[in-house]
Amino acid sequence: MGRRRRFPRTGIAGCVSFAVAAMFTATWPATAAAGKDGQPLPPHVRIRDVLADVNAPERRQVTVRGVVTWRGGSGLIIQDESGGIWIDTPPAASRPVVLQCDPDVLARLAPGQEAEVAGWTNRGGYSPNIFPETIQILGEKPEPVPRPIDKERFFSGVDDCVRVTVQGLVQGVRDGGDDWLLITANHSNRFTVVVPKKIMPQAPEHLVDADVRIVGVAAMQFNTRGERQSSRLLVKRSEDITVERPSTGAPFESPEVPLHAIAQYSPDPTDGHRIRTQGMVTFAEHEKFLYIQQGTMGVRVETASSERFVPGDRVEVAGFVDGQRDVAGIVEAVVRRIESDRPLQPIRITPDEIVAINRHASYHGAVAAPGDYKGCLVTFPARVVDVQAAGTAGAVLLQSGSTSVVAVAQRDTFQTLRRLEPGSEVVATGIVREDATDMDAVGRVSAAKPFGQLQLLLRSAADMRLIRAPSWWKPHRLVAALATVAAVASITTGWVVLLRRQVARQLALLETKLQAEAAAEERQRIACEFHDTLEQGLAGLSLRLDVAAHGAGDERMRNVLRQQRQLLAGLQSEARGFLWDLRDPVHVEGSLRESIATQLRHLEPLTSVPLVFEADRPSPDVAPATQYQLVRIVREAVTNAIRHAHAHRIEVGLRQDFQGHGHGSVCLTVADDGAGFDAEARSAVEGHYGLRGMRERARRIGADIAVQTAPGHGTQVVVRLPVSIRAGLGNGEPAGSSA
Repeated sequence: MGRRRRFPRTGIAGCVSFAVAAMFTATWPATAAAGKDGQPLPPHVRIRDVLADVNAPERRQVTVRGVVTWRGGSGLIIQDESGGIWIDTPPAASRPVVLQCDPDVLARLAPGQEAEVAGWTNRGGYSPNIFPETIQILGEKPEPVPRPIDKERFFSGVDDCVRVTVQGLVQGVRDGGDDWLLITANHSNRFTVVVPKKIMPQAPEHLVDADVRIVGVAAMQFNTRGERQSSRLLVKRSEDITVERPSTGAPFESPEVPLHAIAQYSPDPTDGHRIRTQGMVTFAEHEKFLYIQQGTMGVRVETASSERFVPGDRVEVAGFVDGQRDVAGIVEAVVRRIESDRPLQPIRITPDEIVAINRHASYHGAVAAPGDYKGCLVTFPARVVDVQAAGTAGAVLLQSGSTSVVAVAQRDTFQTLRRLEPGSEVVATGIVREDATDMDAVGRVSAAKPFGQLQLLLRSAADMRLIRAPSWWKPHRLVAALATVAAVASITTGWVVLLRRQVARQLALLETKLQAEAAAEERQRIACEFHDTLEQGLAGLSLRLDVAAHGAGDERMRNVLRQQRQLLAGLQSEARGFLWDLRDPVHVEGSLRESIATQLRHLEPLTSVPLVFEADRPSPDVAPATQYQLVRIVREAVTNAIRHAHAHRIEVGLRQDFQGHGHGSVCLTVADDGAGFDAEARSAVEGHYGLRGMRERARRIGADIAVQTAPGHGTQVVVRLPVSIRAGLGNGEPAGSSA
């Protein structure tokens, strides 16, 4: 990128130079070379060695010595016996390193002086260059003898920054700002000669069509990726350009050649000089190019002429034959109008016929007859395959017979044509581009390809005339319609499925409700029967025990009767609870803590083992049905401990754990210090339903139950119920449903 500063292609070269130098400044090593302050200079190397280090991963300090061969505003070129190299000397503000030399040294540097440069190597663009830290002028020295041009080395960029001598034919002169740009050809290779206006104030029009010998410094023009694009020659003195054969005269005094013979064999050794020909304009792009045609021969003419031409103008063209294309064209042309006539009518011929004519001629090594039609205005029917945008322009892809056609349109034309739909039948009119048919590497048509390809240049939107629009039912619309139908069918099917699920859910709820009503009715009947039989019988027995206790004369007997009366009272309480359960299964009295305490008081007369109850305050708030099941679990666990554990103490605990974010749990424990048992073996024995019953009750309310026991180590029953804690109240509701 650095070398773009010396050969600017656009007006922003200075900005690019500053940006590149700034980039190097950010990454440049902190160490500084010496020389002026007495420190030793970096090792002296040949310029060829620096250039050979093009792919080095790191920069290095070097010292080179050579003769200045060219000097510009942002750098200079020096050359030794091994090669030439660019020395980058941008303005002080954009230098990546400090230039440690007197300011007048740069001002005095000029071609013909020997200089010693110490600095850092860098991949500046196309090839390595040097950012100097010190520059010393060693004295005057003759410039290197220019090397005769080696076309392979010159045009491939190997001789970059080397002084050479080139022979060529000047084809045109362009204004490059501070320089004149001479467009020069060496046989079929074109290059640019840069001549400063300060040594040649007037435009060197007299050099056009002259054979010249030029001495200068080879310079490769490259893009921002460092890839070569074209060769240039830098000239510093007017005497470096020697005219060996002057121009033949005015442009339109050049030899006249028929349009069909502009690049054919000629025994004249001066072939390559400017020629003159005529033709009818079929298309013109102002100050860029135009197409002219004579019969079945068409040619592209590149010209910077400011005169405007339109189709129908018969013109005379003076320019140079460009043989680097598939078919010859004319470049650096001067054009003048001879007369104006009606526009040329397009030739009616199909792409299949054009491809067949060119294939036949190529296969037999003959000239296409009556012509190859390349560069000619043609018209043919076709079908639109696709319309594709490409930057500001675009292309319409056509199919005509077995040949595919790419019709290229400029921006304004394409904006109209982009509305064409695939499948449209059109009549296409345009100029057959030079790369008209498929060719293989050796110039013959590839027989393996099933059909050729034609490229067409459209002049305006009128060149694509619509004959018949495609059917509305295109594949994408049919697919869209089918997709819509499928979507409607899917929605309908989904609605039917959801409706069926809703009906099934409602039927299930209705069935559950009916079953619940039937169960409630049956419970009411059983409760009535139970009340009329068992409860009344217990009440009568209670009265008799009261009478017997009152009439007993022995105090011991009265105590026994009183104990039996208390036991009977507990049975009556259980009977009433059972009746409440039958009539209202969710009926409870008091809080959970109070219900458990009441249940334990009913059990105390049945045992001499102390029953200890500890509970958090306030009591957890749970649903009535949940509270009922928890109380029944406590009763079953305590009853089992009384009957089977032979314990010395039974403890019942109720606490509430808060886990954060409004969640917690109610933990209910029943523990004894009795004999314990094998829980798995006991669960497997038929007829023991205590543990199974407790697990079923816990499952109904969404609680977890664990029985921790072992023979000789007591038993602990732990029930944990998840609840939602209401902040500030200390109570909760079950996290899950408990019907």
